[in-house]
Amino acid sequence: MQKKYENKILLVDDDTKNLQVAMNILKDYNVIYAQSGDKALELLEKNSFDLILLDVVMPTMDGYFVCSKIKQNEKTKKIPVIFLTVKDDEKDIVKGFELGAVDYITKPFYSEVLLKRVEVHLKLARVMNELELVNTNLNVLVKEQVNQIRQKDEIIVRQSKIGAMASIIDVITLQWKQPLDKIKLYLQSLDLKFTNIDEFKSDDIFKKTLKEVNKLDIVMDDFHKFFNNKKNKENVNIKVSLDNVLFSLKEEMNRLNININIEGDNLLSLNIVFDELKHIFSKLISKSIENFKSNNLVQTKQINISIEDSNQSIFIIYKDNTNAYDEEQIEKFFLTPCSLKHDNFDLGFYLVKVFVEKNFGLLGVEKTQDGIKYIIRFDK
Repeated sequence: MQKKYENKILLVDDDTKNLQVAMNILKDYNVIYAQSGDKALELLEKNSFDLILLDVVMPTMDGYFVCSKIKQNEKTKKIPVIFLTVKDDEKDIVKGFELGAVDYITKPFYSEVLLKRVEVHLKLARVMNELELVNTNLNVLVKEQVNQIRQKDEIIVRQSKIGAMASIIDVITLQWKQPLDKIKLYLQSLDLKFTNIDEFKSDDIFKKTLKEVNKLDIVMDDFHKFFNNKKNKENVNIKVSLDNVLFSLKEEMNRLNININIEGDNLLSLNIVFDELKHIFSKLISKSIENFKSNNLVQTKQINISIEDSNQSIFIIYKDNTNAYDEEQIEKFFLTPCSLKHDNFDLGFYLVKVFVEKNFGLLGVEKTQDGIKYIIRFDK
């Protein structure tokens, strides 16, 4: 039979008459009864209750002992207990409160009194549970915000150090760039000059050398791009910046049959240097292209980019299905200076993180079932 209220109440009393009277008064609630302390504790282990009405005077195990057991159990200690007693001695009442009871009702029962006490403590218990949930959620939220503030504080410290080094590194990159350009030009000239010499054609030392010089040239370009960026921030449409990058990489993506899906708000903008946002998209997509080239097992090559507006923040979520990394590799993805020791360290790709943090954003990386996901957050 459907009850008016969904609350479950455990009624504990060894007197059959008292049980009948109380259950008749509480007929609109889901009431389960027990005629001993042992049976009550057994029912509590197997069921969830919202309230316990507990008789004090019972054979073998009195209500006080049962209450103490209830309050010692993690599963049941938060259930409100109302004592049922014929006693009106002050010491007995105080003992009940000391054991954790929330109220007491004297027998014989008065219908209105019993109903009101039950109603009040069910409401109070519900409010307390809601407050506890709110408090738990608030603690989680505060912890997340503290972590984000700490991350941003670390970013500010790093940016101040970068600012102090910028002018020196800018000079160094310019000094390196000039001889590199000349070496590159000389190698290219030699390559053209000796094109028809068979001995030279069979030796790939020049090609390897030129390849390494080109890599160094790209590194210096990336350094200079970051430390010599004199452009001011502006409101940059995210989709426009992304389209600009896709246009430049369109031919290679078509050749590899890479599908790209873009979702979200096309009108969202960021206050950022256009080239910095363009660099972020360019390097993420280029890294996917590189991994697709090296993994021939991927049948349908897919890149998904989502641009989302969430209250105080803008999220750029980038995913591919290259299946190129394991968890350990991803954890070391943007580590430095340790990562500088590895031959495959990509300064341009590392600058994705630098540019995100330079604009006080946060970058997260995680492995998915079939690839990788980058989560970039910029606060408004």
